[in-house]
Amino acid sequence: MNLIGGDFDPPHTFSCGDTISADMMNEIFDYIKNANKTISASELIGTWSCLLSTTKSECRRAGWDNATDGRILPYVYNTDTLVMIDNDNGTYSYTTPIPNIFNCADYGSDSAGFGDWIVKNNVLYVVYSNGGVAGVATDDNNVKIVRLKKVSNTKLLMEYDSNPVFAECDKQNLPPIAPTLDNVTASGKTVSLAWADNSTDETGFKVLRRDSCDGSFSTVTTTSADATSYSDTVTAAGSYWYRVSAINSNGDSVASKIIRVDVE
Repeated sequence: MNLIGGDFDPPHTFSCGDTISADMMNEIFDYIKNANKTISASELIGTWSCLLSTTKSECRRAGWDNATDGRILPYVYNTDTLVMIDNDNGTYSYTTPIPNIFNCADYGSDSAGFGDWIVKNNVLYVVYSNGGVAGVATDDNNVKIVRLKKVSNTKLLMEYDSNPVFAECDKQNLPPIAPTLDNVTASGKTVSLAWADNSTDETGFKVLRRDSCDGSFSTVTTTSADATSYSDTVTAAGSYWYRVSAINSNGDSVASKIIRVDVE
């Protein structure tokens, strides 16, 4: 499976004339490195929204359409939801609406799998036909393999070994989109920050500051949702570094770019 460049979204974007710091470049390189590493089982846990493609005519029931976007596989199912669950015993379960994302021809009333294993970017899972016992294979041919490709921290590609089905899956229930820190200025000991709110689902923003070039960021304050500015008062002259992240119940966004300000 090939890495699709258009689907790889770096954590930051820059405009002409922007200065990129060394720690910002390291953050981007770490993001690229992590996006192409072996997928851990914990990264699959959660809810995914998947676009399915197939050549199988038996999958073409309600909800399947002819692909019109140049796909190699001619039939497409626009949205399906996959929920991966940790069984806490070394195996994993999934639930998915009809059609079963792992077996598109399965239009039974139960579309779930049990006793699945995740090994080195492969999901080994059990399929069963209508009327069978959920999660119990009737013969060796019912144990299937799905190959995984991690495009980014929130996007997976899935390719099936036995069925010509291909899935592009995006992680749901994510932290907000990162804000854009536009301006940081100092007047006396007061530092004023202004940023663009790029998300619609944040519950607030963390204003982060470090007091030395190689120091760690600490949270100065957490604002309310929809805030786009904050004024911080420091106690001493010197250089300070600021960034902002959006937060919600799913966690913190990628933090904004870092802006240094000199306080006299």
